[in-house]
Amino acid sequence: MTTGSRRATPAAVPAGEATELHFEPMNHPGHLVRRLHQICVAVFLDAAKDYNITHVQYATLKAIERFPGVDQTRVGKLVALDRQTTSNVVTRLQQNGLIERTRKDKRTYALHITGPGRALIEVMQPRIAEIDEVILGPLSPDERQTLMSLLQKLVNSNNELSRAPLEADVLPQVRAQATGEAVPQKTARAPGRKAAAPRAARAASGRA
Repeated sequence: MTTGSRRATPAAVPAGEATELHFEPMNHPGHLVRRLHQICVAVFLDAAKDYNITHVQYATLKAIERFPGVDQTRVGKLVALDRQTTSNVVTRLQQNGLIERTRKDKRTYALHITGPGRALIEVMQPRIAEIDEVILGPLSPDERQTLMSLLQKLVNSNNELSRAPLEADVLPQVRAQATGEAVPQKTARAPGRKAAAPRAARAASGRA
């Protein structure tokens, strides 16, 4: 990886020791996904350490670049963030001079990327490819394709179980905002594979 000088990392656990270390949580996808998420965050932060940006902030910045004029509520839905996290991320991006907010009406602000924001994306984009390569490095090309397909299937099929589910009408809404057209009225959420989990259960599922 050429994104920066990483500190020495422990070698992979030998197969025999991995079997000995195996215990019940290792049998569950949630535990393994959490560990993989920790790895992904660590790799991103190492690549971006000179630019003071997190993976969630970068995703939000890219969404604002893609849909100029999007409001804070809808950008949160695009990136799958709850309201408080969205507010924190947008505030930090604005404080760092990467986006600007302009009032649309009494209740909402339009978000636009700034020159420094575009410059940061230009610098980070080649590093994103390197990040992906580090994370997917142990997999063959066929395994990578299979993994991405299965991840997308799990995310899409279990969308309604999320604390911040992606709503089917958010894309037409942000497209309308970006082009200055009338924003389509919100429609009923499309049914998922399962009914939405109760609020308390959803909140618990997002905690460590």
